[in-house]
Amino acid sequence: MELFANLRTFGLDTVILRLLGALVCGTMVGLDREMRNKKAGLKTHVLVCLGAALCMIVSECIILGRDGITTDATRVAANVVTGVGFLCAATLMTRGNGSLHGLTTAAGLWTTAIIGLACGTGWLEIGLLTSALMLLVFLVFGRVDDYITRISRGFDLYAELVDYEEVPKLLDALHAHEVHFSGLQVTKSPVGSVIVQLNAITRHLGEKEALAEHLKSLECVRYLEMF
Repeated sequence: MELFANLRTFGLDTVILRLLGALVCGTMVGLDREMRNKKAGLKTHVLVCLGAALCMIVSECIILGRDGITTDATRVAANVVTGVGFLCAATLMTRGNGSLHGLTTAAGLWTTAIIGLACGTGWLEIGLLTSALMLLVFLVFGRVDDYITRISRGFDLYAELVDYEEVPKLLDALHAHEVHFSGLQVTKSPVGSVIVQLNAITRHLGEKEALAEHLKSLECVRYLEMF
């Protein structure tokens, strides 16, 4: 398309359009993350996309604006990706139950940086398309992932029990439902309860919800989560 092809030329007008395109792409993704109350929301995604686009524009300015100076624009892109990697690491967090959260947000930030690089080089149509595909992943694939997680056989179990004597009751309940488990860890929490963590697999698909309800109904269980 001629409209987008003109963005590959270099001038003040095309630079402004590239930055505005990065602003739009970052906003598309950031709005979804903000509405889902994620740690990296609208402002973070917009700034990452704008910053990546500006890096590519500055590298092009250096190439075109100074005689006798040569540079490799791919090095700039590689450094942007590396730098955003540290920002992504800040979005990751481990809960007390041992589960890791923030992976999707980190992956989204990383991809947003690449979108910014595309906008910065003038490939705005690719940036817009990728932003739309990211929204599709967040909206549609998120629901698919939740459904698969809900019906799958495998899960990690985190439970807080009254004391050590109650641990066999929990394990007997798992055996009664023909649940096979491994990696059993039993520790004492600071508040005095006993924490049980293990990896398990049910015999049939779709049994986890019923199993969770049964385990939570046990008198010895103060708190239980399956993920």
